[in-house]
Amino acid sequence: MKKHLYILLAATLMASATFADNPLPERDATQPDPNFHIYLCFGQSNMEGNAAIEEIDKTGVDDRFQVMSMCDGDRDINRVPGEWYTAIPPLCRANTGLTPVDYFGRTLVEYLPNIHRIGVIVVAMGGSGIDAFDKENYKNYYATTDDWQRSLMDLYDGNPYAKMVTMAKKAQKDGVIKGILLHQGESNNTQGDWPMKVRKIYEDLIHDLNLDGDEVPLFAGETLRQEEGGVCYGHNDIIARLPDMMNAYVVSSEGCAGANDGLHFTAAGYRELGKHYAMSVLKNVYRMLPGMPERPAERLTLEETDMEIQIGTGKELNLTADFGDGYIENIASIASYELSNPEVARVSNGRVIGLAQGETDVKATYTDPTGQTLTATFTLRATYFPFSEEFIHTDLFGEGIYDEATRSFSPGQYGQMGWVYSSGIDMSDYKYLVLKLDKPQNVNASINIYPESNIWTPNHSHPIEPNTTTIAIPLQEITYTSGDDLKGQPMDVSHVSIISLWAGAEGIIDVADMYLTNNDDYSSETTSISSVSTITVEEDEAIYNLQGIRMPDTDNLPRGIYIRGGKKFVIR
Repeated sequence: MKKHLYILLAATLMASATFADNPLPERDATQPDPNFHIYLCFGQSNMEGNAAIEEIDKTGVDDRFQVMSMCDGDRDINRVPGEWYTAIPPLCRANTGLTPVDYFGRTLVEYLPNIHRIGVIVVAMGGSGIDAFDKENYKNYYATTDDWQRSLMDLYDGNPYAKMVTMAKKAQKDGVIKGILLHQGESNNTQGDWPMKVRKIYEDLIHDLNLDGDEVPLFAGETLRQEEGGVCYGHNDIIARLPDMMNAYVVSSEGCAGANDGLHFTAAGYRELGKHYAMSVLKNVYRMLPGMPERPAERLTLEETDMEIQIGTGKELNLTADFGDGYIENIASIASYELSNPEVARVSNGRVIGLAQGETDVKATYTDPTGQTLTATFTLRATYFPFSEEFIHTDLFGEGIYDEATRSFSPGQYGQMGWVYSSGIDMSDYKYLVLKLDKPQNVNASINIYPESNIWTPNHSHPIEPNTTTIAIPLQEITYTSGDDLKGQPMDVSHVSIISLWAGAEGIIDVADMYLTNNDDYSSETTSISSVSTITVEEDEAIYNLQGIRMPDTDNLPRGIYIRGGKKFVIR
C-alpha cells in the first residue's frame, strides 16, 4: 500500500514534469537505457481515444510512464514533438480523449520493478482504414479518402507510418522497443485481407527499425463485443487470425463497456481494455503472471497428450500448474519446449503452430516461483487436413454437418465445407493432393481450391467421379476453373487459403483420408491414421507408450498414441 501511495503523491506533485525534469539514476547518457521499454501504438479512433478524459485520469500518473509528443499541435498543451513527458492524458495528441494506452502504461509500471520505465508513441486517427498506415499504400489512401481523413493524416505530415518510424528511431536513442500495440479494424470490418495488411505493416516496422521479430510482438485489441452493443464484433474473428501469421497476440475486449454508438468504448471500457493490453504484455513479454502464489507447484497437467494441429494454423496449449488450495494457472506461455522433430512444428509463447506433415514428441518444462522444475510430455501430429471437428469449417456456404467419428461430410445441396488456412499454406512442393473415400459418393461432389480467403473468388474446382474412391489432383498442372480474367490460367499453389468439399445434391461424402504427396502411386509420405476403432487386447499383447514404457493397465488406456506389435494406434 505504501508503494501505491508514494506513486500517487509523486505523480501528483510532478504532473507537468518532463523526462528531463525527472532524472533517473546515473547512467551513460550516450547509450539507450535498457530499462526504458518503449511501445509503439497505432490505430483508429479507439486507439486515438474517443471517451472524455475524467478527473480521475489526470491524477496518479507515475512519472515512470512517459509519452513522446508526436504533433506540432501538442504545443497547445506545452509539449514539443519528439520530447518525453509524464503520460498525463491526452496521450495521442492535443484535443483527443482517453485511450487504452493510458491504463496500459499505468498497469505496467504498477507491476514492473521500479527500475523499469515505460514509454509510448501513439499515432492514431479516427476513422482511418488500415491502408493509412502502410508505407506504400498510404499514398493511394490519401488520394482517395475524404477531406477530413486527409486532415488527420496531415497532422502526421501526410504519412503516419513515416512519422511513427521517425519518432521511434529517435526513441531508440533513449530506450528499447519491446512491443507494438494495435487497435484498428472498424473501418475494415470483416475484410478477409486485413490480417495480411497488418502483417505487412508489422514486418515493415520490424525491418525499418532493425528489430527482432521474435522478440518484439504485436498486440491487437478486439473491437467492441456484441454483448456490449458492438456493431463490428464480427471483425474479432478476423483479428483472431493474426497469431497464426506473425508474432502476435489478441487482446480480449471482454468486459470492456461500450458507448451507445456501438463502435467505441466508454471511459471505463478504455481503462479496462488498457489493463487487458498490459496483462497480455506482462505475460508474453515479461513472463509474469500477476497474482501467482509464491509456493511450489504440485503438478503439471496437459489438456491433450495427443494433439493434432493444422499446418498454417496455430493452437493454444492448455498446460496448467496446480499450486494446491484450488489455485490452478495456465502457464503454457511461460514454459519452455523441446521438440524431437522441430521441422514439424514450433511452440512459441504457449502457442503451437504446424510447419510440416509429420509427428513429434514435445517436452514442456516449467520452473515455478520457488525454483522447482516440472515437466510434461505430449505427442503432436501436424497435417494439412486434420479431421478433428474443431478444424472442419461446416459453414463455408450453407450449414453443413460433419461427423468426426466416421469422417462423413454432408455439405448439403450446393454447400461447401472444409479447411481454412488463416495464414495460407504452400503446396508447391507437392505433386498431388489426394482424397481417399471409404466408398464412392453420389452427390456430384468436387474439391475446390481457393488461393484467396473467400469462396466467391476465382478457384480450381476438381470434380469427383461417381465410381472412384481415390482422387488425385496434379497440383503442378491445375488451372483456374472460374474467374473471367483468370479462367484457364495456371494456378499458383504456393499460397492456398481454403480447400473445400462441394456437393451438388443432398447426401454424404465418406472420407477415409486426405493428404499431399509426391508419390506417383498416390500413397501417403507419412504414416496417417485413417480410422480409429475400439481394440481388444489379449493378455500376452504388450502395449507401450511412445517413451517405450509398457502400459500395465491395457483395459483403461488414457487418450494418446501407443505401440502394439510394432505398430502405432490411437486411443481418443
